[in-house]
Amino acid sequence: MAVQLFVTDRDALRQRGWPTVLWGAVMLLFGVAVLAWPELSGTVLVALVGATILAVGLVLAYGAWRLREYAERLWVVSLVPALVVAAFGAVVLAFPDAVGTVLLVVVAALVILAGIGDIASSFALVPLVTWWWIRLLRGALLAGAGVWVVLSDVSGLAAIGVLVGVWAVLLSAITIAFGALALRA
Repeated sequence: MAVQLFVTDRDALRQRGWPTVLWGAVMLLFGVAVLAWPELSGTVLVALVGATILAVGLVLAYGAWRLREYAERLWVVSLVPALVVAAFGAVVLAFPDAVGTVLLVVVAALVILAGIGDIASSFALVPLVTWWWIRLLRGALLAGAGVWVVLSDVSGLAAIGVLVGVWAVLLSAITIAFGALALRA
């Protein structure tokens, strides 16, 4: 089996289905929580973001682990960033006041990178499935949200809570749909 950087094989795509659905569920919980309590303080919002980042990192690590039989040693390329994301989430969760100011820019950078990865991998799916554009849409949403956060003049995390909640719910719906379709690939 040839080693490929992106998942372009139906079996590998199916293996990533459940982790993708789980990732979407974590984002959905985060989005609903932020929308349910838009008046959260910056510290509580940062802690919630930290818990979400930790959970997403663990789900991504699980997804990388499931890819090991399909991607030979290259699954580690997915595992290492997932573990870095999980570790960053743990630090944010442990020290929400200390990382609040830096968190916004770091999360925006991670979101932009994830979006670029989704956009790139969506094109690898074109010959494989007809719904490749869902991955492209998710990548565009991720990258666009990250760029918006970097370019906007946001005075505090709590001020953008509702926008973050709406974005998280929308992103989770797209992610869950992609994961569900991947399970049926």
